[in-house]
Amino acid sequence: MMIKREIIRLTIMPVLIVLSVCYAVNVTAQSNVNTNNFLIWGSGGYSRISNDAPATNAVGNAGGAVGAGFEMHFKNNILLQTGLELSCLTSRMNRQDTLLVVPMIDTENNLYDGHFAFQNTHDMQQILNVGIPLMIGYESPNGLYFAVGGKAMLNLGGQSRATTTVTSTAYYENLIGYNNTGILSNMINHGLFTETRSVNSSLRLHAIFSGSVEAGYTFGKNPEDYSIKNKPKIRLSMICDYGFAPLAGIEKPTSLFVNTSATGGFTPAVSGYLLNNISSNRLNILYVGLKVTVLFGVKKYGCNCTKE
Repeated sequence: MMIKREIIRLTIMPVLIVLSVCYAVNVTAQSNVNTNNFLIWGSGGYSRISNDAPATNAVGNAGGAVGAGFEMHFKNNILLQTGLELSCLTSRMNRQDTLLVVPMIDTENNLYDGHFAFQNTHDMQQILNVGIPLMIGYESPNGLYFAVGGKAMLNLGGQSRATTTVTSTAYYENLIGYNNTGILSNMINHGLFTETRSVNSSLRLHAIFSGSVEAGYTFGKNPEDYSIKNKPKIRLSMICDYGFAPLAGIEKPTSLFVNTSATGGFTPAVSGYLLNNISSNRLNILYVGLKVTVLFGVKKYGCNCTKE
């Protein structure tokens, strides 16, 4: 809780200060700037959550966001925008095949080694965040648009679902076994078979900080009239967010495997491994997509552009 309060203090307060200064400048320069806009937007695309753990490969999945905010225009077609955004990012992380060997004892008190081969292992993650974007950009009189900035996001929660195909076999040192290897397999009554197992777990981060780039075009822009009576305008843009989630203070699992048996036996599966066996103490997060923004003009100011 202390960490989250500190994050809020470090992110919201600077935004409020910047907006206050910009508003004061904007009021004194109303006769020279374009209209300000209320914004409503939605986006969708590709998201990826990755770490530096060995034997893993993040391939990503789909992501999306919705938000609302305010855009202020200044001299020379410069603009500043901020708001509040809710995002849902999903990702898939594959893992190399793994073999777990565990000393065990059967019902006749004979010692053997349980061999558990994990194949086709993947972990699907989903995180829900609320963030404050702060962007500075340029919009030409003809509607070309470009902005750069960053986002500070608080994680509201998430979940992980790790799925793997497990093949269970038994090695007895004193038995000939399958193909003279001492391995017994395909004995369902003895728990030696192949099945798919899944483990669900919660996923909670503190915060995410990212840099953002956005470029696109605003349709229906009229350099001569920015009245609130005009119809809302549509802006299409491509966005790219890349950042990190610090993991300081977050408990990390120490074991890759978990026993899923509800009867006292041993039925191992792979648990969520996004935070397992990492050394950098951070996650890397990428989001690339298409954004649709609806702009509602709020005042009519003079235009500092020339009619073509």
